[in-house]
Amino acid sequence: MERSGTGTEDEQVHAETLPVEVRESSTADIQDDPVRAYLLLLGDLLIIGVAGILLYWGVWLHFMQIHSIETTRYRCYAVAFWHGTAHLETFIRGCGFLLHNSGPIPVGPGTPAILTWLIAQQSPLQPFHALPMEYPLLTLIPFTLIMLAPAQWYLIAFGILMTFVAGCIYFMLKRSRSTGSAIAFAAYLVIGCWASALARFDLLPAALTLGGALLMQRGRWNWAFGLLALAFLLKFYPLVLIPVFFIAQQKQFAASKWYAWQRWSGLALFAIICVVVMSVSLLLSVEGTVSSLAYFEDRPIQVETLGAVFLWFGSHVGYPLKYVFTFGSGNVLSALSTPVSLLLSASFGLGLLYLYWRQWRGKMDIFTACLIALLIAIITGKVFSPQYLIWVTAFVAYVGRTNWKWLLSWGIVGVLTTLIYPFLYSYPFANSYPAFYTTDANNPGIVSVGQIVVFYPFVLLRALIIIGMIGVLLYQSYPRRSVAQGSISHEIA
Repeated sequence: MERSGTGTEDEQVHAETLPVEVRESSTADIQDDPVRAYLLLLGDLLIIGVAGILLYWGVWLHFMQIHSIETTRYRCYAVAFWHGTAHLETFIRGCGFLLHNSGPIPVGPGTPAILTWLIAQQSPLQPFHALPMEYPLLTLIPFTLIMLAPAQWYLIAFGILMTFVAGCIYFMLKRSRSTGSAIAFAAYLVIGCWASALARFDLLPAALTLGGALLMQRGRWNWAFGLLALAFLLKFYPLVLIPVFFIAQQKQFAASKWYAWQRWSGLALFAIICVVVMSVSLLLSVEGTVSSLAYFEDRPIQVETLGAVFLWFGSHVGYPLKYVFTFGSGNVLSALSTPVSLLLSASFGLGLLYLYWRQWRGKMDIFTACLIALLIAIITGKVFSPQYLIWVTAFVAYVGRTNWKWLLSWGIVGVLTTLIYPFLYSYPFANSYPAFYTTDANNPGIVSVGQIVVFYPFVLLRALIIIGMIGVLLYQSYPRRSVAQGSISHEIA
């Protein structure tokens, strides 16, 4: 596997896309021929429309099977925030999961009086105090857009919104990289995010992170960090991209004094935006703000992760598995859970540190660095939900373009993910194909997706491909000595 496009970081500013003269001539040709421009735009809209229909089909089929989907939770969060949880069921049904914790949180004896008073005023029974338990405050913006649509249309409304966001990413890739990259992005979404792209809001932070990287490439540091802050305040995963953006900015101003404002302005803007939004969130609900930050702290290992594969291996040498459904997902417990979690955490930290070091020392462009950082975060995490592919799909399309090795590798990752979710999750294999399941003495009568014979081999193969992609990208960040030596020899001769 090779990256599509090489060059130093300074060269990437101009060479990440087509050559300037080719790009300018192509743009001029299109501008001189409005019919051609119209037909090209029509073709792009057709691609986006077909992809949107296919993605909505996946969401609808999954919804019809289980009669519940994450989008319904989004609507519940919005209604609970604007109206409070006291009369939640009078506005919308199916929101009982929010009613188990509807009183103010208890405070300890050493809590400052002002904080005790503030928490006492923030009962989620009242309007404006029930924040999403697992998401930051800004997610209420897209969630509220769903609430404004009629109840029977909420799934369609959210699908249209996410299709629009996907279309924005498509045109960003087309304008900044190539039409092939944009089409590859649409194909990757359909292949790997068939039942999740239009049912989750992850396309929003994905669009913001890509936009931030594009602005960073053009030297618009403050705007880039501003978009990154908004992405972080929608979902916390862009946290791993802060050092990537910061290092890119520092290398651009390497000749400046370390205390020069232009070195720190972007990071300062990021901090200001986060402090302002988090302060508002705390004023609305201390419990809601803290719970969204601490939601993942006590989560066990989810069944789709690399850590679950390690536990599965351990089950064959005397460490039995126990499947539980907690934190809104299927998880697996074992006597090896703690050491495996520590191993994943160490791999996460060391992997990111090595990436940042390579970016600082090498000539890695920001798009490749963002892609590697996100892949490391996904593969070493305690949770690997299908929608996580949305985070990296745009960067995969940008870096890999239409290179067949990228199309094949990420295509297999996408196919495996779709086979796992929704197919292995949703379809009644226990009745039609009982041989697919193993017995779980710790959970009599309970069937988990982890008990399907082909499940962990699928998860393992997906993990190995992602790890291989990380390794290849890091290897390619090293200078090619043979090429350099050949150039020197040629000059001497």
